[in-house]
Amino acid sequence: MSEKKNYYWIKKGDKTTRIGLTQEAQEALGDVKYVELPDLDSEIKKGESSGEIEAQKAVIELESPVDGKIVKVNDKLNDNPELLNGSEKDAWFFEVNN
Repeated sequence: MSEKKNYYWIKKGDKTTRIGLTQEAQEALGDVKYVELPDLDSEIKKGESSGEIEAQKAVIELESPVDGKIVKVNDKLNDNPELLNGSEKDAWFFEVNN
């Protein structure tokens, strides 16, 4: 997984931007087994590691595609990381402020 630019989707809302895992990434990684998410209220920078994804085919760093402050994390992934292999509704990591 050397090229990750298409592995994250970005959905801008009025106040926040949500970051998730694309279908392409889901296929490249295989079944997701574990996700380490960034801490709430932490500052992240574009391209920097903000967590980790452990899957059937690879372990990769979760690199943020945007700068911002984490205002929401998908806590459901702590107990159910396999949600990342589902629909866009569930396959998201965190939201940052706009």
